[in-house]
Amino acid sequence: MSSTVAPETSFEVNVTKDTFKFNAAHFVAYKGFRERLHGHNYKVSVRLLGSRKIGPDGYVIDFGCVKAVTKKVCKEINEHFLCPMRSDVMTIQVKDDDEADPHGGGTITLTCEDGSVFVFPKNDCAMLPIVHATTEELAIYLWGRILSGLNSDYLCKRGIHTMEVTVAESIGQEAVFRMRIPESSIQEEDLKSLSDVGSYIKNGDIVPMPCPSAPGADDSSCPPKTKQKVDPTADSNSKECAEGCGDCQEKLSEKLQKLAEAINAGSFGNINRKNVDAKDLEKLLT
Repeated sequence: MSSTVAPETSFEVNVTKDTFKFNAAHFVAYKGFRERLHGHNYKVSVRLLGSRKIGPDGYVIDFGCVKAVTKKVCKEINEHFLCPMRSDVMTIQVKDDDEADPHGGGTITLTCEDGSVFVFPKNDCAMLPIVHATTEELAIYLWGRILSGLNSDYLCKRGIHTMEVTVAESIGQEAVFRMRIPESSIQEEDLKSLSDVGSYIKNGDIVPMPCPSAPGADDSSCPPKTKQKVDPTADSNSKECAEGCGDCQEKLSEKLQKLAEAINAGSFGNINRKNVDAKDLEKLLT
């Protein structure tokens, strides 16, 4: 008689509530690029992956525990400017009891690479240990804060081995951070190291990505375009930048102005006005 093999099973819980949200202002800045100051209505969800069996109480974990911790963490940064204290392209100066802040509490001054300067009341800023204030980095930061509140040792005793945090900045735009939970009790400093945003960022140059080119495409968050490399052996007419740089635009404007003046003055010379083609217009521009 053959023995029956128990089917492979696993349990997980997903917790998403209307209270798992925070409204905040931010801008992303990295070398050569800065977004405009803007804001999002962020939403957070938590997923906990458990073992093959649930606890004696019938739970993977009580939803109430996850709700209380996540709601508290979101409330901490709600209606704040998300200040990336570890930015590598901004100088951040924190002043306590600054005269520039009439309400007291000090100010935070951010001086950006492009020369822009922002001054915020300190009490209106969430000074976070992040680098760029992206949704991805917020997911890492919140993962650490939520794990601290839930207690890793407690989660492991309940058979929970992995936690996943999702942060959405708008509908259809979300980032997910997932990591295995330490199997033993972890100290606060070790937890900070585990959720250290900088350790998850690659070193090296940023790989440029082409912006959308379709009509009406939103390119407001695209980094600045760089000029196309020019072949020194090419003729002068083909050396102009194909990316719409300032020099090319200026030359085009000059040519269009010259053409407009010729048309207004009726200076068509030997050109047959009834059958004007591109070559005729080139003659007017030379």
